[in-house]
Amino acid sequence: MDETINKAIEKARIKDTLEQIFTLTLDQRVYRSIEVKPHGIIPNLHFAAVSAEVYELYRDGHFYGTISLTQAVAEALARFLCQKNGSKVNQNYKENIKQLKKRAQISLELATIFTKIWKGRNNYHHLNPGIEQDRQKLELLAKEKLTCLKNIEKELFAFTVNKGKLIPKYPNYWDQKNGTVPVFLRFD
Repeated sequence: MDETINKAIEKARIKDTLEQIFTLTLDQRVYRSIEVKPHGIIPNLHFAAVSAEVYELYRDGHFYGTISLTQAVAEALARFLCQKNGSKVNQNYKENIKQLKKRAQISLELATIFTKIWKGRNNYHHLNPGIEQDRQKLELLAKEKLTCLKNIEKELFAFTVNKGKLIPKYPNYWDQKNGTVPVFLRFD
């Protein structure tokens, strides 16, 4: 058979499979999209696109990826907070959170949320044998960690709008230039 025909057949087969999977999982994806929505506007910084991708992973049922990437975003946020608050950035996540809490740069509640995200980090990062295998439990864990991330972003990147202008609660966390704030929009 001609190579062009083989590729066309393979392309049609793959397209059909993907359409079937999408149709079969659409209701679940819609439900998960409604269940955990991201904080709508965050600063357009190095972690913004990755943070948005975490919500897509959860929506599409990729729970291991959701857990691992949520932990990575939390780690980036902890380093970001240390940098923005003039603290020494430690290579150890827990030390960064401890330092931020000690200096009252984050609340006890926020430190607790950061810690919840980190729980089990090495097991998922290194794919240790003890990681959760049950899909339902895995989904709940992914949802919990993603909800924690949303709550962190909601606090750190809280804002109001006055006469069409975004007013950040914590201006030093936003890259403001000449009265404008570059943002990363995450609306459905």
